[in-house]
Amino acid sequence: MGLYDDVLVAGGVRLPKFPTDASPSDIEWQTKDVGRPAMQAYKLTADGRLLRREREFREKTPEEKQRAAADHGFDSWEEYVSFCEHTSPDERIQRGIGLGAPDPQPLNEELWLDHNMHGSFEFHGRRDDVEDGFYWSYEARFTRGELDAIVFLGERGGGLPDEYKPGAPVRVEF
Repeated sequence: MGLYDDVLVAGGVRLPKFPTDASPSDIEWQTKDVGRPAMQAYKLTADGRLLRREREFREKTPEEKQRAAADHGFDSWEEYVSFCEHTSPDERIQRGIGLGAPDPQPLNEELWLDHNMHGSFEFHGRRDDVEDGFYWSYEARFTRGELDAIVFLGERGGGLPDEYKPGAPVRVEF
């Protein structure tokens, strides 16, 4: 399985052989081909650009830490952190905390920056309620940041990898 990156397909992007009664933006797409996969998010825009999501975090204020601790029934942030570090996952879940440790750094700002892609990458997606759970595979081709074409690579149904059916190369030019 390994690491991958998410690809968001914006409304208005046409994908060859994709069902006309569904939107590509409703599918969860993934790739391992844009640099090294690092659980990043990319967006394929209707005007033919590839954007990369960047996030900026900040430290929680003492008031935010105290409020988070109080929300989970603790008197202080330190008590909350200590509990999470020294208890089992089952105990944290029973208390309604979840598996993760308290997060001292919330998201401050999210930016979408032009990735200025040159080359191509494959992306794959599926959704059970679209075309009986078919998987779709595409290749997006870029020259100096501009999307040239999206090529349909194939589909498979049923969920077994050996049922993959490469399709005839179908392209959408941009």
